[in-house]
Amino acid sequence: EDFRLITVEVPQPGYSERFELWELALENTGSSYDRSELATLAGSFQLNGKQIIQAVNRAVSKSKLSQRSCPSHGDLLESASQSSSTQLESLAKKVRGSPEWEKLVLPAEQKSILRDICDRFKHQHVVYGDWDFSSIAGNRTGLNVLFSGPSGTGKTMSASIIANELGLEMYRIDLSSVVSKFIGETEKNLEQVFQAAEGSNAILLFDEADSIFGKRSEVKDAHDRYANLEVSYLLQKMEDYAGIAILTTNFKKNLDEAFLRRIDFSLEFPLPNESDRLSIWKQHIPSQTPLSDDIDFEFLARQFNISGGNIRNIILSAAFYAAASSTSIHMEHFIKGVKHEFLKLGRLVTLEDFGPYIESQRYV
Repeated sequence: EDFRLITVEVPQPGYSERFELWELALENTGSSYDRSELATLAGSFQLNGKQIIQAVNRAVSKSKLSQRSCPSHGDLLESASQSSSTQLESLAKKVRGSPEWEKLVLPAEQKSILRDICDRFKHQHVVYGDWDFSSIAGNRTGLNVLFSGPSGTGKTMSASIIANELGLEMYRIDLSSVVSKFIGETEKNLEQVFQAAEGSNAILLFDEADSIFGKRSEVKDAHDRYANLEVSYLLQKMEDYAGIAILTTNFKKNLDEAFLRRIDFSLEFPLPNESDRLSIWKQHIPSQTPLSDDIDFEFLARQFNISGGNIRNIILSAAFYAAASSTSIHMEHFIKGVKHEFLKLGRLVTLEDFGPYIESQRYV
């Protein structure tokens, strides 16, 4: 007797199916839920039925351990993230930490755009699904974002805030390490990254975008032609990725305009002004830190036009100088930290830079 093998492809559940699966799984555990929060879960995490059941059971168990009758939205977000399958650990570095909006020192316009990114991801199921905009967007459901600006201006911190706001994991991929001088190797490396990211529901943070997205030069040889193919290939993979892909660069002017047209959000991170620098100086000091009364944050903010990353490094250096001398942190320690940071950056340091604190140079 002849048998015919029939192959039936079962697609991943769409948003509506995921919402119903979350509802059913929670109802089966006797848990109450908020429909709007459930919509966020179904929209943000592309999970199958088995993964959703696992996530709900894990969240319910956690709530019982905390002596709560039902899992919180935070419990469900965390469990959904844990139920996502990922093999990114071997190819990318997981970014840890949960910075808060209040700690982010940026102009109002930049903060507004960051919130727009979060809102767009949260409500994509409404626009693409309920309102059928997927036909216009070409079935795209992810977001491509570009962060540009000098080092230390808050690009990675902002990406972490987005991840924290959406309850998603984030992985950093150093594009400079992916790019290969051998024809065809860069594509293979990128393919590995996106294959590993499939089903991860993670934010992908690509550092050093300039290494692959530089202005495409006039085609003169096979290497030039293939470099252009690599750029097109990565752009296509990013557009196919269902999650958020964030690229960072220090030099937006080096990016090709054809690439910029395919980005959903482009955000410039400026160096902080004096007022913002003052806020950064104060916010980076932990509350339990012993500070001397001679600290002049206003002078530090006014005198040194540096990034938030530089300020963080200086504060950390000052803390170690103070710990080594078994004292609280004094202004002299900050002055010493400034000089150390400037020398590290290759910037010229003059005694006049330190104004009334020039006497502190005897400690340097």
